[in-house]
Amino acid sequence: MTEDILALVATLPYRLRGLQDRAILLIGFAGRLSRSEFISLDVHKDDTLDSGGWIEIFDKGALLTLNAKSGWREVEIGRGSKDHTCPVHALEQLLHFAKIDFGPFFVDTSRNGKRASKARLHDKYVVRLIKHRS
Repeated sequence: MTEDILALVATLPYRLRGLQDRAILLIGFAGRLSRSEFISLDVHKDDTLDSGGWIEIFDKGALLTLNAKSGWREVEIGRGSKDHTCPVHALEQLLHFAKIDFGPFFVDTSRNGKRASKARLHDKYVVRLIKHRS
């Protein structure tokens, strides 16, 4: 991973919004995904009508199935050597602490960053996240 991503991740707090931001940055970088690709991901296949794909988590990593502009594609992401920089571990933490089991994977959080809503994040959130953290 590049030093820039590691530096960004190191500044994130360990509460729900920070966990989600960590997952966004690590998955986006590891999978080389556009912001609209990973924001449109669901927990399972066919969870929502506006789904752009889904994430499957395995022992050795994660498989992202994406409906990209050129059609369906799969992106494999392996586990990292350290939990605090592992994209798959970040996804697992987000699912656990946000109590997400159906619908959009990346959702809005309350203002204080402690509660997850059911509404999908807007892709402009990613732009603001990177601007704010850089």
